[in-house]
Amino acid sequence: MDKTLRTIREEVRKNREGNIPLITLVVDTNILAYYGWKRDDNVRYLFNTLAIDDYDDLLIIAPKVSKIEFKAITKQERTAWLDLKAAIESKLKDISRYEGFENLYLSLNESRTEIHNLISSLDRSLHEVLEILSNLMLFFEIELPLQDSMAFYISKDPDYGLVFEDALVFSFVKLVGKALDGESKVLFLTKDSDFDVDIVQEELRAANVAIYFNSGECLQRIEEELGRG
Repeated sequence: MDKTLRTIREEVRKNREGNIPLITLVVDTNILAYYGWKRDDNVRYLFNTLAIDDYDDLLIIAPKVSKIEFKAITKQERTAWLDLKAAIESKLKDISRYEGFENLYLSLNESRTEIHNLISSLDRSLHEVLEILSNLMLFFEIELPLQDSMAFYISKDPDYGLVFEDALVFSFVKLVGKALDGESKVLFLTKDSDFDVDIVQEELRAANVAIYFNSGECLQRIEEELGRG
């Protein structure tokens, strides 16, 4: 345990030129997606403004698995929109034969174009977003065997109800909280309700981590800690 905690502290210090930031915010995969897919203004403000303006006092961090999961869920999202686009295209010719439904045809045809643009945006996000985020946050790339073993047993325990990937994130957050206890306020931002379980929240509190499911509330807490509130 001590070696793992030292490794985390060392990596945080290395990323911040020897310093420990006032606030360390661990983010889940879905937060990366909300940023990359432009779904949450609070998350975009967090990365595009606070992470830059308050660089010395705020570190955003995510485990390695989140980078991998972001690629996977972006591809899944892209596939879902491709399927919808194909379904629309398969019916357009049929709709054109119906008298009095010209507006429906035009609307669906326009929607097909917009869906194509959305798919192109998701394609770009696969290549661009992680590169942008790598300059705004720390992806923790070092292997932590203790994190893996913790996640394995947690994922097997029905009291937690977490799949292995979520257990990896949960274990990482707890380790960060313990590693930086007394040196940095550790927050965890996620939109995954699977973490909204008593045992999970109790263990995070015990590890000195405050969990947030609402980006606005998390942003307010960060601004208060930074003296912006």
